[in-house]
Amino acid sequence: MERFRGKVALVTGASRGIGRAIALRLAAEGADLALNFLTNRALAEEVAGEIRSSGRRAEVIQADVRDDGSVAAMIAAAAGALGGIDVWVNNAGVEFEEPIEEIQEENWEQTFAVNVKGVFFCCRAAAAHMSGRGKGVIINIASRLGFIGDPNSLPYGASKAAVINLTKALAKRYAPHVRVNAVAPAYTPTDLMAHVSEAYIQGFHSATPMGRVATPEDTAAAVAFLASDDAAFTTGATLLVDGGYTLK
Repeated sequence: MERFRGKVALVTGASRGIGRAIALRLAAEGADLALNFLTNRALAEEVAGEIRSSGRRAEVIQADVRDDGSVAAMIAAAAGALGGIDVWVNNAGVEFEEPIEEIQEENWEQTFAVNVKGVFFCCRAAAAHMSGRGKGVIINIASRLGFIGDPNSLPYGASKAAVINLTKALAKRYAPHVRVNAVAPAYTPTDLMAHVSEAYIQGFHSATPMGRVATPEDTAAAVAFLASDDAAFTTGATLLVDGGYTLK
């Protein structure tokens, strides 16, 4: 299945975890990739190497999504190297787990700077680029915590709720030529979540009807669906990939 043959996708935070899985899935379905990273070029180059070995093109682009000018430069670099961008995935994000009484102001500001402002800057720039071409798809990575909240990760949950709202507003603004959707995964064992205890993981298992944690590939599959023409009449939606966790 090559739903993205002849298309170009850009994934932010693509050097590891969910972003890496998304990039590899889109490449496996025929896309050429622009891989964004902030600090670790070596990891991003590893992902690019995997994609190139499969016969697809891959470009590694450093950019800080918190900076509007950096985002604009990233689009210019990706378009210059690979052509117009057809699919944009806003995956870059941060999380600080702190009890409410211990939330640090700098962590709150960093969370919203990356998870909300960064997503907005990328969406606005990508949508302008895609509108000029008459087509395009944007996928934002939200979280189950954007639906239910978590007192031990309040800024993160609040930022992801904002992402869900942004997705709806931007879908209205840029229809019919640009679709904007989101994917909300459950806890996924990646580097971002390396601090999570075994007790937390077991608790998640017992509270999840599907009886397991999410994998990066679960989210990547959902992104591929929403980015493809199989979801051509879907915009403004947030697809939960949580094994039924939020049903409780």
